[in-house]
Amino acid sequence: MPLIDIYYPAGSIDPADAQVLADRVAALVRAEEGFADSRLAAALSWVYLHAMPDFTVTRSGAAPSRPLWRVEVTAPADLLAPGRRRAVAKGIAEAVLAVEGTPGADDEGLRIWTLFRDVPAGCWFAGERPANARTVRSAVARERAVAV
Repeated sequence: MPLIDIYYPAGSIDPADAQVLADRVAALVRAEEGFADSRLAAALSWVYLHAMPDFTVTRSGAAPSRPLWRVEVTAPADLLAPGRRRAVAKGIAEAVLAVEGTPGADDEGLRIWTLFRDVPAGCWFAGERPANARTVRSAVARERAVAV
């Protein structure tokens, strides 16, 4: 059940590719959280696409020669195991490079920064309902039980 922000240079990909990227990244994170098959978790996975004007992203005051990407994955604490973050970051970099049409050379991934933000219990609400790892896991378990 991630909240994902993808920041990228406007014009570096077309809107349809941005949507494909959003779907891939959200599915990747949900799979690592253990919710790949959950329609509920999919409905709760929101992706904000931020197409940034060229002048808003610089590298030490200079315009970058290649697009720079920032992906922030925010989720209730304990939903995404810390040991899985490297795999998620790798998958995100691969998805970005694929949608960009860039061959996956190792140093190309250095243009894609992924940040993980864990929100402590009691600090994330949907309306007045708390969103934490326990409530999300319980809701998905109820969804799975009904599906059986």
